[in-house]
Amino acid sequence: MEQMDKHRREDFVQELFDSIAKRYDLFNAVLTLNQDSYWRSFAVNKAYIKTGQSILDVCCGTGKLSIALAEKAGRQGQIVGLDFSETMLQQAKENIRKTPYSQRITLLQGNALHLPFSDQSFDCTTIGFGLRNVADIAKALSEMYRVTKSGGTVLSVELSKPSAPMLKQLYFLYFEHLLPLIGNLGFKKNQPYYNLPASLRTLPDHSEIQKLFLQVGLKQVTSYQLTGGIAAVHLGIK
Repeated sequence: MEQMDKHRREDFVQELFDSIAKRYDLFNAVLTLNQDSYWRSFAVNKAYIKTGQSILDVCCGTGKLSIALAEKAGRQGQIVGLDFSETMLQQAKENIRKTPYSQRITLLQGNALHLPFSDQSFDCTTIGFGLRNVADIAKALSEMYRVTKSGGTVLSVELSKPSAPMLKQLYFLYFEHLLPLIGNLGFKKNQPYYNLPASLRTLPDHSEIQKLFLQVGLKQVTSYQLTGGIAAVHLGIK
């Protein structure tokens, strides 16, 4: 039954992102006051990425994090962006085509819970705003750990939950009421952005994510709370 629940969740999330792919970047910028760009930049700068490294970007979505990683890895760097939404990958292809990095980023359709790569394939493995949507966070992190080389890094940047009581109340008021109304403008069904508060409610807080990083075997795990705890970056070394 649990396995069936995971399959249904995967189908739901895939359908959701297929439906919002063309507007995903615009709404992320508007609804986060463009903080998502800062969060990605902060994460990439913390990832110990060196020139020429190979990097896997899991749940790459529209490719924004993959592009930032390609810039950091330099001319010899190679990035693989993986996502299970074909529509999101099409949008990523369009975004990447507008950059100087199209020859260094390969896009691939696949599942974060069953990464189609051999053990120790990448110097760094990342996931941006994807943990809250996978059916099994521990399994996704375990797969990221598996495909990362010894001494390599595993990185997550994700929405989180503020700890300050007043900010936490305002945060959930915004995400549970105002954000879905804005985000769903133009959709016939009030579905896509109404899923965001639900995914945040079930997402472990930043301290629990840090424990999961440790449980899969990562060492020297560090976390950073950004913008008052609205987002969090986690980093571990294999």
